[in-house]
Amino acid sequence: MKRYRLLMNGQNYLINNNGKPQKQGFFQNIIIETESPQKARLLAKAKITHDRDLNERTLNSPDDPPIVELDTFWELDVLDDVDHIESDRTFYPEKRWWQFWRKNERIKARKI
Repeated sequence: MKRYRLLMNGQNYLINNNGKPQKQGFFQNIIIETESPQKARLLAKAKITHDRDLNERTLNSPDDPPIVELDTFWELDVLDDVDHIESDRTFYPEKRWWQFWRKNERIKARKI
């Protein structure tokens, strides 16, 4: 069996943030040992989808479900030390689609 490192991206997670529900996304590294890259992707997605802690924190309604996608994928060498790879989730606030211009405003403000 081969080992794979997958960086998964969770999106559209409605999570209570200091008493206020907020859409969050996250990145999470997952190490999977299996026969194929396709199976590794499916197992990593299932691991996040069925994570009890994450499911208890998620407030999404059935008509607005969260999404889990593969962001980056590595096949690991036998000698790769995976003990140092963190598997914690790193959350980030998701912007609404109409706020795409805010990033550009900050860039312009720095140039002035």
